[in-house]
Amino acid sequence: MKNKIIYVSGVVNFETIIDVDSFPIFYCPIEYPFFGVNSDISGQAYNVAKALKTLGGNDVVLSGHVGKDLLGKVVVDQIKKLKIDTSSIHETLESTPNSVSLVDRDNNVKTYMDLKEIQEIQTEVTEKEEEKIKAADIVVITNSNFNRPLLKKAKELGKKVATDVHIIGTIDDEYNADFMSSDILFLSKKGLDRINYEDFLISIYEKYHNEIIVLGEGREGAMILDAKKHVIYHIDAITLREIVNTVGSRDALFSAFIHFYLRGVDSLEALELSEVFTSYKIGEAGGSNGFLTQKEVKAKAKDIDFDVYKIKEF
Repeated sequence: MKNKIIYVSGVVNFETIIDVDSFPIFYCPIEYPFFGVNSDISGQAYNVAKALKTLGGNDVVLSGHVGKDLLGKVVVDQIKKLKIDTSSIHETLESTPNSVSLVDRDNNVKTYMDLKEIQEIQTEVTEKEEEKIKAADIVVITNSNFNRPLLKKAKELGKKVATDVHIIGTIDDEYNADFMSSDILFLSKKGLDRINYEDFLISIYEKYHNEIIVLGEGREGAMILDAKKHVIYHIDAITLREIVNTVGSRDALFSAFIHFYLRGVDSLEALELSEVFTSYKIGEAGGSNGFLTQKEVKAKAKDIDFDVYKIKEF
């Protein structure tokens, strides 16, 4: 089968993960958590790009912004090692975005994300960039300000677009309105307190006419609305190995779904395979670690009885 071309644009950053005992953190001047502080390259766009390369059969173009600093060079070098096209990584920032995540023994995560001046810039859609978007089978856009020109161009060219808007509280979210009209839309249940999830998904569909909407429910699994079938399903989460931490789990679910759905796999089965990919991933530390190949995912899925429920037809 011919490789799929996937254009991915979003934040790439340097990430440090620190293991802590519990929240709130008890103050002391210094601690020595041997092997409890780990650093790597991360960011949603990097995580998605690496996951897609690991799954296999994908030619990935990664677009993003780094700084004119040491970390920027480290990020670009690491992307090149993955054999991912770096010609759309722009050295436009003074400093590369950086994050620190604290993870306690119950896998609660507190993240400090320093985006530097990245929210103040826009990605220029040059002729070369437009050609890359034209050639893509799907355009994966994160909900970053600098992606708005790319999102607009992808829609003008009639490309299939996938976006994860993460946490929203209303379908009228002003910041995310443009991104929420994507063909494939992912979001989190966080921030959606005391509401009926399936009704909320239907209200999004009625306003934005998405093809697929996936609601990540963390340890409870995920919910999927398929507009072609006019049905909403819930799938329980699975556990393949001991959880180390859940940093990057949403990116893993998003990436794997795109990979399988793009290959014509039924939406529900694609979500099941994505749960396998994600469950295995969280057995390692780091947002961009612990990924399986497509062959490995399918092999593990054969031994799993997924708990799936039809929630609603609409």
